[in-house]
Amino acid sequence: MPKTFFTSDTHFNHFNIIRYCSRPFSSTEEMNREMILRWNAVVAPEDTVYHLGDFAMGKASEWPEILRRLNGAGKIIMLGSHDRSPRQMLEAGFTEAHEKLEWNGWLLQHNPIKTQQKLLCGHIHDKWRRLGWTINVGVDVWDFTPRTIEELTRAEQSPPHYKCPHCGAALIHLENNISHRNGNCVSAEADRHV
Repeated sequence: MPKTFFTSDTHFNHFNIIRYCSRPFSSTEEMNREMILRWNAVVAPEDTVYHLGDFAMGKASEWPEILRRLNGAGKIIMLGSHDRSPRQMLEAGFTEAHEKLEWNGWLLQHNPIKTQQKLLCGHIHDKWRRLGWTINVGVDVWDFTPRTIEELTRAEQSPPHYKCPHCGAALIHLENNISHRNGNCVSAEADRHV
């Protein structure tokens, strides 16, 4: 019986993501090869995979070859921050392309939002895995492997709070912490002028 899997933020061909997320790879070739192996180890040719955005970087002409090497009869993408138009994602080989979608009572989209609805998302890479019924399906917290809904819902809760790495302020996940993004927080700004 065909299964359904979820993943996000693979960033195939993106060298800088290796450093940005401390991925355990020395090159994009190694990263691509390992993610394809792990995908195909769990996804059968008849299965469906929902990719919640940020599939690949670089030349769009290289994306069809990556998709051809990935198992799955249905490869459905929710457009992410770095994905191009729905048309371009379909031309690359995805069977469907959406901004967001409902699936069995779950909202599927790239960005996490504060919502009462059950949500599968990506975008945040290795920041957290699960907050209530909001689950990050990104490869950085799932061993670079697509997961079933059963696996995802068994994930432990992540702490709701975290510290700003620049100024140490206590922040809450899924709140608007824009003033602390990329070291542009008030404390970090003050430190730069001292």
